[in-house]
Amino acid sequence: MAPLDQNHPIAAVLAGVVDRFRVRRKLPALAPEERLDGKVALVTGGASGLGFATSVDLARRGARVLLADCRDLDRAHRRAVSLGVPTDRIEPLHVDLADLVSIGRVVKDLARGGARLDRLVLNAAIVPTRARSTPQGLDEMFVVNYLSSFVLVTRLLDEGVLPRDRPDGDVPRVVFVASEAHRWSEGLDLERLDRPRDGSPRRVLAWYGTYKLMLATFAWELARRLQVGGVPRVSVFALCPGAMRTNIARELPAPLRAPLHAVMRLLFQDPFVADEPVLHLACSRALEGHTAVYLHKMAPKDVDARAADASVGRALWEASETVIHARIPP
Repeated sequence: MAPLDQNHPIAAVLAGVVDRFRVRRKLPALAPEERLDGKVALVTGGASGLGFATSVDLARRGARVLLADCRDLDRAHRRAVSLGVPTDRIEPLHVDLADLVSIGRVVKDLARGGARLDRLVLNAAIVPTRARSTPQGLDEMFVVNYLSSFVLVTRLLDEGVLPRDRPDGDVPRVVFVASEAHRWSEGLDLERLDRPRDGSPRRVLAWYGTYKLMLATFAWELARRLQVGGVPRVSVFALCPGAMRTNIARELPAPLRAPLHAVMRLLFQDPFVADEPVLHLACSRALEGHTAVYLHKMAPKDVDARAADASVGRALWEASETVIHARIPP
């Protein structure tokens, strides 16, 4: 889709409605035996919306799920148990994804506890209507929607919590919840990656698309770096779940929020439906030995060519490390 005016909330909603009926599924449903018994998964933004649905459904397929968020964790745990999830299958994990120090601390705690992850679902995202600063002086939307994932993944790999070489040969999987919005972006300014964001509500969806492009670009660079001889040591996947009912737009002005919620209730997917491609990428046996797979709902699709460009991926990785080292000295 052209950048047109998906940058306007109304146009973005209409695009989501059209998208729901236009994209045809091409993949079968998971078989009942495609399970994660004995495996550990971590889901960011797991206390609500798609993250909560994914956490519950991964637990229903046998995983022990670390539900990572900084708000409503106890309520989310109680709700998961009320939906029939055994209490020991969902473990609240407090982490503030807007705070790079908080992310580093949680990874260190996991490493000290001997944790080993089999699945990592990077789901957290926000759409704030005004710019806000993080404890490290960065834009909150930039950090939560992109940089937190870079820091979390690289730290988990460095500490061995996300192992590259499993003794049993079982390859871990990292699943990025991206978006077709990554195609809207005008491009990445890698020379000023951490520049202050224009906080105008009219520009928030343009920035959302830019951060989703960063996320997809990072995912494909990660997939390249985690292969040896074309064989993935950690598989990396990404998806767009399609339009769904969530509270991600809770900060929109009231005149926009009310009609948006009405449209969501009538026409958008429930998160427990929208999480199907996430579960497919986490559980499907057909994906063993594969990496760099992108789904738009339940249909495979190429990412935007900019996200797949290896030179852009390397440059984004280096720029991200520069930002982190400037804000958090070793």
